[in-house]
Amino acid sequence: MDILIRGGLALLHTEKGWCTREADIRIRGNRIEKIGKGLDGEGCRVLDAEGKLVMPGLINAHTHAYMTIHRNYADDLAFFDWLDHVDRVEQGMTEEDVYWTTKLAIIEMLRSGTTCFVDMAIKSAREKSGPRAAVAGAVLDSGFRAVICRGLAGEANSEESLRKFGEAVYEMDLFAGEERLSFVHGPHAPYSCRADYLQKLTGSCRERGIGQHIHLSESQAEMEGIARDHGGMTPIAYVDSLGVFDVPCIAAHCVYATKEDIALMARKGVSVAICPKSNMKLGNGFSPAKEMLEAGINVCLGTDGCGSNNSLNMFAEMNAAALVYKGANHAAQCVGAEDVLTMATVNGAKAIGHAGELGEIREGALADLALVNLCEPQFIPAHNIVSGLVYSSTGAEVDTVLVNGEILMEGRKLTTIDEDEVYGEIRKIAGRVC
Repeated sequence: MDILIRGGLALLHTEKGWCTREADIRIRGNRIEKIGKGLDGEGCRVLDAEGKLVMPGLINAHTHAYMTIHRNYADDLAFFDWLDHVDRVEQGMTEEDVYWTTKLAIIEMLRSGTTCFVDMAIKSAREKSGPRAAVAGAVLDSGFRAVICRGLAGEANSEESLRKFGEAVYEMDLFAGEERLSFVHGPHAPYSCRADYLQKLTGSCRERGIGQHIHLSESQAEMEGIARDHGGMTPIAYVDSLGVFDVPCIAAHCVYATKEDIALMARKGVSVAICPKSNMKLGNGFSPAKEMLEAGINVCLGTDGCGSNNSLNMFAEMNAAALVYKGANHAAQCVGAEDVLTMATVNGAKAIGHAGELGEIREGALADLALVNLCEPQFIPAHNIVSGLVYSSTGAEVDTVLVNGEILMEGRKLTTIDEDEVYGEIRKIAGRVC
């Protein structure tokens, strides 16, 4: 049934920036058909948006959804010690575990207005549906949207690396044509992938017409190791020398990107997913977002996984991003509220190849939307809605969420996920693997 969102305040993105206007929004199928005042709702399911902001669903441009099992588990550790703790848990996880931990992630994201995520997973689905369908199955069963990659490491011709590459490709083919799912390759990082493996994955991207997603320049130890092993190069320059940036690429973190790295990524059209809360928690520092924006890089926003953030709340991530750069640069005008909202919407959509279709409310766009209750003390008075979203909101004000024209949460109640079932399964998994 078509949907009419009536009486809300629509958050729109224009060439001049963000603005709001009172408008009805009619949805036909999975797309926004019409935006205007007094639209006819005959034959539509009507959602009363009086006192609510209708905004684009947020896009989490870098996370590891399965890591909900690591929440509050390996905290306050040095980066590579943290990796060791995380790895020990992951070794005991099955595809079914990943299905349930991803469903938990989707619950949290839905409740805080996220409608799409870019995921680097540890398991690939071998079946089309059911609990053994890992991340893909959880996304499809819940009605969510995602871009999935299998985190891959090793060397091109090792038996283990070839097996995992084959599993990743099989999953891509298994779910080909699913409108809410897409796939990219996911080389983990330059310190965990040999040069021949990075080249193999890039070649596969060219053959399939897809992009890739990689962690880059996340820690000082990574910078030192790559420089030592590869003639003084930075991780960003190193992977570019191997052709990684010759296909569409989302680079996560880039905390230690140099001036030369930034110019290189701008020239190659690389999207950068900054994850300020994760980088702060692991003691890695802050990515140079101000300089990246000034260079024209498409900077988007991610939470990283719950092991390094404890939260998948993109409102909290926007808040952190809008504050840390002001403090780090001693400039109150640095990386403002409009900047980070754009990172979490418009820029995220561009990074995943959906510019103009996601991250914006416009006629013809996909109907991935969040209705935010403005009748909360933190929004009163409503001098500036964008500032309210970034500096005041907690995400708990999100009342209703639609993905692909389907209502997945209404009145804070989920429509496609049995929360108690998910919580019960997670407790059993945690008791076994943690």
